[in-house]
Amino acid sequence: MGRFGSALFAALLVLVACAAFNQTAPMIEPIDDWGVTYDGRPVERVEFVAFRDLAPLTEELNYTAETWKAGQTEVPRLVLLRVPERFGAVTVNEVTVAEKKRIFFRMVLPLVLIANEEVASDREALMRLKLRLAETRVPLADDLDELRSLAKKYRLPADGDAISVTKLLATLERRIDIVPPSLALAQAATESAWGTSRFAVEGNALFGQWTFGRKGMVPEEQRAEKGDHKVAAFRTPLHSVRSYLRNLNTNRAYREFRKHRAAARAAGKPISGKSLVTALSRYSERGAHYIKEIRQIIGVNRLSALDRSKLVEGTVYELLPVWRSES
Repeated sequence: MGRFGSALFAALLVLVACAAFNQTAPMIEPIDDWGVTYDGRPVERVEFVAFRDLAPLTEELNYTAETWKAGQTEVPRLVLLRVPERFGAVTVNEVTVAEKKRIFFRMVLPLVLIANEEVASDREALMRLKLRLAETRVPLADDLDELRSLAKKYRLPADGDAISVTKLLATLERRIDIVPPSLALAQAATESAWGTSRFAVEGNALFGQWTFGRKGMVPEEQRAEKGDHKVAAFRTPLHSVRSYLRNLNTNRAYREFRKHRAAARAAGKPISGKSLVTALSRYSERGAHYIKEIRQIIGVNRLSALDRSKLVEGTVYELLPVWRSES
């Protein structure tokens, strides 16, 4: 087993194993308490009425419909602060279906990449910690504190029954990883009706996530078998994306998704939306039909190329829609 294995099996953390490993159903606790600092990058606020008002900015940033169609992979840091009411009420009637899709994808992709960047940073911290623990016969208190902090963030609470550091590291390594942009975009499109659903407009909800929490929106047709459930609402679309990532990365319903992703990592294969969607049959009651729809959205809209996309450095542009309907 070696020094690393012996040391890790010898070291035990205090954790609630039952809470960590026995979560049920795709219900979530919405993330609205995570701050938005952008890692100290400069921030510029841009108000707009219609998306065409953003043309000077997107041209300056080389992020246009033309660059998108050409297979753009470098993406500016555009942060939509609210799902625009005008998009569903007016814009979709002014543009073609193809243009509506491009607008939606171009606005949501930076959010997915930012949320993935945050998760990737946590993963890098975990892997550095794993290397340090491999070199230490007895884990240091600071390292165990950092491990507990990551465990708490990724729904492995640091109280209760003891489990080995080895098991904790293995579980965290499966949980702390990115979600392919192609998959996130396709799910956001279908779950939010391309950003036009009531839940998207009223609650910045892009992924149709259910919650029992007080902060949420009651469906017009409340279903008794779901109990007193609501659709989770969020402060910003970015919080919705963050919550979606945490849901896939921690909920028991998506263990197969994490298993498939870890297997791809171990085999040195790219993390692909088209391959991972097969493990998300529990995301929707529609099961196999839902998976087929997501795969079709990825294929028809050529989203797989976006799995190689990355954020460019520089200013973060917070985009604030200011149009409001008179009704």
